[in-house]
Amino acid sequence: MPNCKTCNTKFEILAPRFYGRLGIPEPRDCPSCRRRQRLGFWPYGILQKRKCDLSGETIISAHSPNAHFPVYKREYWFSDKWAAPQLEIDWDRPFFDQLYELQCKTPHFHQLGKNNVNCDYADDVWECKNAYMSRSMADCEDVYYIYRVLYSRDCMDITYCYEMEQSYECTYCFKCYNLKFSLDCRDCSDSQFLYNCRGCRNCFMSWNLRNREYCILNKQYTQEEYREKMNPLHLNSRKFFDQMKEKFKNHLKNDAVHKAVFQANCQQSSGNYITNCKNCNNAFYTEDGEDCLHVMRNARIKTCMDTCGLLRGELCYGICQSTDLHNVQFALFSADCSDSQYLDQCYNCTNCFGCVGLKRKKYCILNKQYKKEDYEKLVKKLIGKITKEGEYGEFFPWKFAYNGYNLSLGAFYEALSQKEIQELGAKWENLPENRKEGIDAETLSDFSEAITDDLIGKPFLGAETKQPFAFIKQEFDFYRKYKLPLPILYPEKRNRRRFEKLAPLRPQKTKCFGCKKEITAYYPPEWGYKKVVCEDCYLKLVY
Repeated sequence: MPNCKTCNTKFEILAPRFYGRLGIPEPRDCPSCRRRQRLGFWPYGILQKRKCDLSGETIISAHSPNAHFPVYKREYWFSDKWAAPQLEIDWDRPFFDQLYELQCKTPHFHQLGKNNVNCDYADDVWECKNAYMSRSMADCEDVYYIYRVLYSRDCMDITYCYEMEQSYECTYCFKCYNLKFSLDCRDCSDSQFLYNCRGCRNCFMSWNLRNREYCILNKQYTQEEYREKMNPLHLNSRKFFDQMKEKFKNHLKNDAVHKAVFQANCQQSSGNYITNCKNCNNAFYTEDGEDCLHVMRNARIKTCMDTCGLLRGELCYGICQSTDLHNVQFALFSADCSDSQYLDQCYNCTNCFGCVGLKRKKYCILNKQYKKEDYEKLVKKLIGKITKEGEYGEFFPWKFAYNGYNLSLGAFYEALSQKEIQELGAKWENLPENRKEGIDAETLSDFSEAITDDLIGKPFLGAETKQPFAFIKQEFDFYRKYKLPLPILYPEKRNRRRFEKLAPLRPQKTKCFGCKKEITAYYPPEWGYKKVVCEDCYLKLVY
């Protein structure tokens, strides 16, 4: 087994035939280091104001004003108002130096997504309306502070949820209505503090329930008894909710049954949070995959390896946040491309090598057009050159990343110090300075009735982090409508705290609480979960 050139740990080369099929060398980094590098290219920094480098107008983007390439407003980038620069191949210079020069000269668009209305303060947003401070979503309306959400309406502070409505502070929940403070629930409504519940209504502080109604702490009540129990509760109080969160956490530790891995309708697959997958290994947050390895946050992919954020792809390797690719290796933020390598933000391209910002092109190298025969000869010669340089088959070098690692999705899963980031060869990006002035959020009233419009737009300093933030009117309308107290944590702090339950990627060996056999799970020991079970015991204990 080779040693990883980055972390020096030994790792196994799986599916070696895949590399031969694509004609690329086997990797020199271990799967974890390769995944970290791909995620380090996915911007997850703050959304901030900057200028469009074409029109000069103010835009809101995850790309900082100091980005190493021009940034155009998306509608201009997809227009005919500019032409991508091109370079002649310089056989005396390293290839990646030339590609980086081209990247620095080529405009990138300011926001990922299209067909949106009133979604300026959002990124990776598709077919949405009225979204604010949100990312990675499609077909949503009137949503605020959400992350990776599909087909949802009138929701706030939800993470990795599909088909939700009128819900708040939920994680990994699906097809729920008026659900609050819940985790891993499906088809539930009018409830608070639920874990791993299915088809439940009017329940409070319960776990592992199936098709139940009027339950508190898993105990069944009549409708009248349930209302009598619920009426005295201070559901409009932040202090009350904080107390309930601690109780809920203790019940998750001591009472709830936890399935070792989250897999649904999967065959011969390993990983966590995967659905409808066959022969997918070391896969995470992936749906509808087949014959894939080392993949994360993908959907509808087949025979792919080392992909992050790929929607609809086949025979792909080394991909970050791209769509509709076939036989593409090493691509960033590209779509509708085939039979190509080393693409950065290219659209509708085929047979291109080392290109940036191209649209509807074929047989291009460093953005320059060639005849088919010349292209094929030059690519073969160029691959030989890059191989001699010891870099062919490697992902883009760190300097190509749009943002500093600390402002990437990589840091979302694996935070590193500035020193560690720089030792990797990655960039560290300083945040824009915010004046640490404002009202201490902890002084906000405890009750929802005290929400008044005079607080809108005023600077508040979040509890714990002391990062400044402000409320918008739509938030106040939401909190008042559902009688919820104002949150006091910085919005992104709230999101990351929700996602902590889904973030672990390292498998843990443990014993099943039921049958005592050894199993693989993804719950860190420090969480203290006592009832982690295999699939068979889960079905016996919960269903």
